[in-house]
Amino acid sequence: DGIRDLVLSLVGSEMCIRDRLTLARALAQALAAQPLSEVPVKALCQQAEVSEATFFNYFPRKQDLMAYLAHLWLLELSWHAQSASAGSQGLAVIDRLFAQTAKTCEATPGLFRELLVWMVRGGILEQSIEFSEVEKQLAFPELAGIEQTPLKGIDSWLAAQLESAIAHGDLPDNALVPTLLASLLAILLGVPLLLLSSDPRKVAGMYRQQLATLWTGVRASAQRP
Repeated sequence: DGIRDLVLSLVGSEMCIRDRLTLARALAQALAAQPLSEVPVKALCQQAEVSEATFFNYFPRKQDLMAYLAHLWLLELSWHAQSASAGSQGLAVIDRLFAQTAKTCEATPGLFRELLVWMVRGGILEQSIEFSEVEKQLAFPELAGIEQTPLKGIDSWLAAQLESAIAHGDLPDNALVPTLLASLLAILLGVPLLLLSSDPRKVAGMYRQQLATLWTGVRASAQRP
């Protein structure tokens, strides 16, 4: 009986995970055509083939599903940061994070617009949202080792890589990490705000331009008497 109960518990847990992920994907698709405020819960449930009662059991509010989706995006971004840091450090990892964000902007501008709203309103990691190894694997089966990837905020990854860049001499010793972090976050959010509605394909190029300008300015400031 104990083994049977354990098996049933594991099966039920995986079904819950699949339901949540299916709802998240349904929302991501819906955001391609309309903002979050106009997406009906009923339509999401129909596409995901779950009842509205099941939806509200997992997500008391539609915004909670958006937060879950945002955490999935952060997990994917964390995998790219971890993957990049395995072979390089500092500015190269920062470049990778911005390049991946630009890909999201171009591929799913509607989704990223709502991610921007989420980040501008705080965008903090919520303790109530935790991903099991199974959930990570089911969410991103194409990302090898995703189950071992820690979920971190963008600011955490960026701050660590700024410190690495300073330690390795890619940025001057007197560079202030909090100031640079604020500049990077302004670029990360500001460029899509400017370009998402007109041409999201230009985000990647603008990111590269803004980052190059930032690093040049930091190095020039350090050389002034």
